[in-house]
This record gives sequence, structure tokens and C-alpha cells, in this order.
Amino acid sequence: MQHATQPHLSPHAKGLALAVTGVLVLSPDSLLIRLIDADPWSLLFWRGLMSSCALSLYLLATVGPQGLIRITRVGLAGLATAVLFALNTSLFVVSVRHTAVANTLVLLSVSPLFGAIFSSLFLREHAPPRTWIATFVCIGAIGYIMAEGMGRATLIGDSAALGVALTMASILTLLRARRASDAIAIVTLSGLLLALVMLPFAAPFSLAGASWIYMGTLGLIVIPLSFALTLSAPKYLPAPEVGLIFLLETILGPILVWGVVGEEPPPATLLGGGVLIATLSLHAVLSLKRGRRE
Repeated sequence: MQHATQPHLSPHAKGLALAVTGVLVLSPDSLLIRLIDADPWSLLFWRGLMSSCALSLYLLATVGPQGLIRITRVGLAGLATAVLFALNTSLFVVSVRHTAVANTLVLLSVSPLFGAIFSSLFLREHAPPRTWIATFVCIGAIGYIMAEGMGRATLIGDSAALGVALTMASILTLLRARRASDAIAIVTLSGLLLALVMLPFAAPFSLAGASWIYMGTLGLIVIPLSFALTLSAPKYLPAPEVGLIFLLETILGPILVWGVVGEEPPPATLLGGGVLIATLSLHAVLSLKRGRRE
């Protein structure tokens, strides 16, 4: 009797699945930040603490007490990544609170370009031509969006968004350089560090009503699940390709905010976003075919 062969998922396909699923889970992030009625310090405190607790429970449930010990063994590179991730989270919240969500996510979209540059400089890992072509097409679309809509953005929000792009590219490059890094342990540590830093400035129990529901959804589900997935992807994909997939949030985030709170993106954002989605889809298909041949 012959056993049916199980389909083999190549490392490249596994990386794509992790990154895309993680970004889809992350897409309500901006909306939830807008819905939570709290000062930024309190929001960041609960965001860090809740995500750290959720991931700690996951580690306990899957690998037992040894899972918590892993948090203390991430090493110097893991600690640097955790600090960068905490900074990335803080800058993202600042940006969403000081400019339009569409502007935040559009500026965040330059992270693939930074990722490609960092990988070339520090890892000697040159991206294939398809990644460079897709990146520059996306940058062109972003430029078009910015030319039409940036007049409404504030300097603080825009600068913070560029900081998010730089730190995310750095995080993905570090994880790619050390593929054995424990992404879940790093995100858990990052949340704890963020909560400790924000505690002196926060008023944790100032939240009321529905804000607790939104905060719980963000801190206990969206953040831990999405980043555990996306930060595992660089084990299988080059950092520029993971960063490119993050562009999906550039479209999904503003659409959710538009539908729920009525913050309508300008027409240029919708048109440029269509170009981004088409480019990402084509790039993903070509990457998947290439990964199957390798």
C-alpha cells in the first residue's frame, strides 16, 4: 500500500506564508491605536506588557518553563533587536497620533529599500533584480502618493514614520544575519522593556470602557501574533523581500481606518496603492516560482 506523499513546502514558500499572514494580522494595528482613548505613554505601556504576557504564556504552553529561560538567552544581538523593536513600536504610535494613517504607512513603505541597502552593505547579500525592480516601482508609487497628500502631514508624524522604516529594516537585517535567533523570545523581551520604560510616564488605569477591549485586542492578539510570524520570516527570506511584503499594510491599514472612523485617504493614495498591490502580487508569484526551483 502506497502512502500519499505530503506536499513539501520549500523554505522560501514558508517564509512567504509567515510574512504575509503576519502582515494581514497586523493590518488593524493603526485602527486600534486610533480607537484607544489614552495618552501615548499608557497605550505603549499596555501594548508592551500585554504582548509580552501573551507570548510568555505561549512559550509556557508550548515548551514549558524552558520557554521563559529562552528569553534570557537571546544574546547581545537579540537584546539589540529587542531594543530596536521597542523603539520601532514607540515611533509607530507617535506617528499614527501625529499624522494621517495613510501618510504613516506610506512613509513606512520605504523600509524595503532600506532593507536592501542594509543587506548589501552588512550581509553582502545582494537582492535579485526582481526585488530591486519591485522596490523602485513601489517607491515611485509612494512618491506619487506623497506628492498629492503630504501637505496635511506634520513634521513630527512624518519623521517618526521614517524612523519606523529605518528601525524595521534594521530589525529584519539583524534577524536575517542570525537565522537561529529566537524571534518569539525577542518580541517577548521587547514588550517587557517597552512596558518598563513607559511605566514612569504612564497612567495605566486611565483607560475606560471600550478602550480596554481595543487595547486587549491589540496587545493580546494583534501584536504578539503578527510579529511572532513576521519576525520568523527572515530565517527563510532575505530582509528586502520580507520588508516588501510589509507594504501590504500600507493599503489595508488606511482602508480599515477609512471604513471605521471615516478618515478618507486621498485619491492618490488609492491609485498608488493599487500599483503597490499589483507589484507585490507579481513579485510574490515570481519569488515563489524561483523558490520552488531552488
